[in-house]
Amino acid sequence: MRSFTIKRSILAETVPSFAVNLAVFTFILLMARIMQLTDLVIANGVSTGDIALVLMLVMPKMLSMSVPMAALLAPLTTFLRMSADSEITVLKASGLSLYQLLPPVMLFGAAAAIVTALFNVYLTPSANLRFRSELLSLAKARADLAIKEQVFVRDFPGLTIYVGQLPARADEMENVFISDRRLPEENTVIVARRGLLDIDREEGLLLFRLAEGVIDRMLQGRGSVDSIFFETYELKISPGPQFASEDGGFAAGRSELPTGMLLAEAELLRDRGDPGWIYYPIEYHRRLAFPVAAFLMAVIGMPLGASFRTRGRNFGLAVGLFIFIVYYAVFSLGMSLAAAEAVPPGPAVWSANVIAFALAVSLLKGINRSAAIDPGASFRRAFARIRERPGAGASRGGSLPGPGAAGPGASGRGQAGEREGAP
Repeated sequence: MRSFTIKRSILAETVPSFAVNLAVFTFILLMARIMQLTDLVIANGVSTGDIALVLMLVMPKMLSMSVPMAALLAPLTTFLRMSADSEITVLKASGLSLYQLLPPVMLFGAAAAIVTALFNVYLTPSANLRFRSELLSLAKARADLAIKEQVFVRDFPGLTIYVGQLPARADEMENVFISDRRLPEENTVIVARRGLLDIDREEGLLLFRLAEGVIDRMLQGRGSVDSIFFETYELKISPGPQFASEDGGFAAGRSELPTGMLLAEAELLRDRGDPGWIYYPIEYHRRLAFPVAAFLMAVIGMPLGASFRTRGRNFGLAVGLFIFIVYYAVFSLGMSLAAAEAVPPGPAVWSANVIAFALAVSLLKGINRSAAIDPGASFRRAFARIRERPGAGASRGGSLPGPGAAGPGASGRGQAGEREGAP
């Protein structure tokens, strides 16, 4: 009964700490995206309601990264506090092994892994797909606001758009003029009687559907103009970098595919000779590796916190961030090696988890050490040893040894010298 009460109190202290750390790390990760979306509100007139919806769609991906970080720090800070308040010492003295305190931490780690898997495997791909669709809708809304009647619009890079009439109750434009200078060696002018702005959701681009017009194309170095008459013509336009999706592109990609379809898509692309096939198995293993990482981080946090004796929360935060930064660096290196096809995707992506597992086993083996380490005292002792080294070097350099430092041989020689010098 006593053991159950202690385990319950550990879990009750770990969960609130996890919630606080999760909120802090998620906010930090969102800051970059918030700054980008603020530009949409100020410069492009996008409503705050649309921005709030976009932020909600970004949250699953951010949470899939912040949950493992918070899962490491929550047990770490809990057991740091217990060690600093000598609760670990009392528990050992009462005959309770720290291994008996591992089940609540493992239960917490399993819950963190399940939450991470829910976000990483299921929610994030569908949220990314909706995110791209919303960004395209925002881009079209901005374009609709930018295009005005009898005004030259230069909001799209390399394009100048002029619309003669915008009927109040119709979506179609009339008397459309477009100058396309996106290619440096080519100058194209398109004149159409009617036009309609639409969205190509497959490629993630804005689409001008033009009807009854002519295309005049002049190539650099040529004095002639090629004219092409058309009944219908489609001009695709990039929405702009501020409307790019999370992976930096506009078209649907691997981040939006369901997890079960990634390997099948990789095989199709590989058969076609597409070099981008390698990124799909990398994404597949990444989605599965992060939930396992959340569990391992929670397990690492317990023995790490019990191994130190300090009352400062900042020390635990620094140690936890250092471990997670190292983990993420190894994880990113593995993904880079897999992308370069130097290492198969599976071993490359999972290598960071293998190292984290080895660290967890190593820390758990020493979990019942006799005394926790005091970082402050350890630093003071190390600094004192450094300060003592110059004095020791001077003694070795030929200075006369003191009486307490002289060995037997030196003492004998000193006594002989005294006898020889005596009258």
